[in-house]
Amino acid sequence: MKKILFGCLGVAVLALILFVVGAFILYRTGRPLYESARNYVTGLTELGKLDESIVNKTPYTAPTNGELTPAQMERFARVQDHVRQALGQRMNEIEQKYKSLKVNADSKPPSIGEVLSGLNDIANVFVQARRFQVDALNQEKFSQVEYSWVRDRVFQAAGREAAASIDLKKIEDAVKQNTGVEKIPTPDIPTINVPPKNRELVKPYLDRMDSWIPLAFFGL
Repeated sequence: MKKILFGCLGVAVLALILFVVGAFILYRTGRPLYESARNYVTGLTELGKLDESIVNKTPYTAPTNGELTPAQMERFARVQDHVRQALGQRMNEIEQKYKSLKVNADSKPPSIGEVLSGLNDIANVFVQARRFQVDALNQEKFSQVEYSWVRDRVFQAAGREAAASIDLKKIEDAVKQNTGVEKIPTPDIPTINVPPKNRELVKPYLDRMDSWIPLAFFGL
């Protein structure tokens, strides 16, 4: 009986040790991701203030047919060009970071941890880009919701790989709750069911489209 008792106790102790070791390894593996996310939110607190300075807060209802208007396409293009021109040479930092994240030997899309790390690396220029973007959104009377919808439709119609288009709000909420960061997707925009009208609208801008993608990748 004692041998059985000690045997069971030994198994229980071994299981406990394995559980602790496993939990430690999981913590060490996940820790860099949460630290990157936490650093991102802490280092970019100005983003929240910039969001509040967007003048147009009118609810936007997207058309059921998914069609862009010529005015939306023109306004979107002016926002993109304004941000790039205002950043000047600093736009190169965003482009280089985008290229480093997109060029993977296994051709897999970057994880949310890699995107967060990339944001940390270009935190200053990212905030600056967002400031210029908010200025342009106000000039073009865009709300954030309408702008995001138009951006996705434009890249979809162009057939471009419109990168991550990450949801910055979801990242911030996940970090504050200390959970779910690794589950936030970095989706590509589907290229199916594109209205023919949208394809026609983006044609005159195709030669500029690739220069806009790095901004879209980082959710701008």
